[in-house]
Amino acid sequence: MLLELTSNEKITLRFSLIENKVNTEIRIKETTDELNASKNITEVGETTLRLQVMKEKLDSIKNLLNKL
Repeated sequence: MLLELTSNEKITLRFSLIENKVNTEIRIKETTDELNASKNITEVGETTLRLQVMKEKLDSIKNLLNKL
């Protein structure tokens, strides 16, 4: 699928992606800290899964930014 965007739309999209990237990086740091403080195996499993999903999201955002 190919999107046709105006220059203004590209700028808006880039800023939105950058903001989302920064927020995701912050959440990854916070979740990593939470993982390091986990007390039981259930917490570790759940937190690891959330962390994996956030890292995949971050990779997707970076990929999209590189395409703009």
